[in-house]
Amino acid sequence: MPSFNYARYLPAAINSVLSQSYADLELIITDDCSTDESREIVEHWRRMDNRVVPVLHQVNHGLARARNSGLAVSTGGFVALCDADDVWLPEKLKTQMECFRAHPELGVVHSDSAIIDGEGNLTGKKFSSLLHRKGQITSGNLFEVLCERNFLCVPTVVLRREAIEYAGGFEENLRSLEDWVCWTKVSRKYPFQYVDDTLVQYRIHGAGLSSNPKGMASNRVKAFRFLLDSFSDIPAELRSKMLYSLGVSHLETSESRDAFRAFVDSIRANPAHLRSWARCCQSLFS
Repeated sequence: MPSFNYARYLPAAINSVLSQSYADLELIITDDCSTDESREIVEHWRRMDNRVVPVLHQVNHGLARARNSGLAVSTGGFVALCDADDVWLPEKLKTQMECFRAHPELGVVHSDSAIIDGEGNLTGKKFSSLLHRKGQITSGNLFEVLCERNFLCVPTVVLRREAIEYAGGFEENLRSLEDWVCWTKVSRKYPFQYVDDTLVQYRIHGAGLSSNPKGMASNRVKAFRFLLDSFSDIPAELRSKMLYSLGVSHLETSESRDAFRAFVDSIRANPAHLRSWARCCQSLFS
């Protein structure tokens, strides 16, 4: 559980993990140099429950390093993620661990989540209704699907330890979307399973990283670049789609020249990608 200045939400997040019906767990909380009361809250819970393991950063390093710091001191054969502003429902871990027992080949089990607002109120929406496309493939071998876009809800994810070690943890050069890159690396080797139940309450509020659209577009540029550079064997048609999405992200950050180059590269990879031709014209006029 990475945390940075989330004292407002931290108690509910901690309580939701420690109240799981599947109780054989350790809760590692990495405080990324918070300036609010977060550390006092973590210490309070550590005294109450010996399953709480604090990791304290003296300098703010960002989300990926915070996740990796927790991973480095963890001891379990499985790794689950819960951000400090989200809430697990009581049967979450039990449900997912049953999937791993039934299918030992799995590397990741994830699920749907219910959306809550900054006050913890249910909005009536689900993560799947916001992020899943029609006919979205969510189980099985997901590498090519994940190369195009991220559709996993972070606090729902449980990974087999060997799977996240295979991925090398989280990419610390990314300030956001480090989770997407990690899932994509894992999917090169391990199948995924999706549980079509809401096992988590996922909070969307103004303080979240996703509240800055231009910043998120900039992070998508970095993530796409990382994926394209990491996997040289991506099929040409898929590479063309990724380059198209890279170009769109460049347009969203007003980088029309970089967008033009990405669309040209998309056309080179697959001349039949008509949307890239159209976007080439748009980026030129931009």
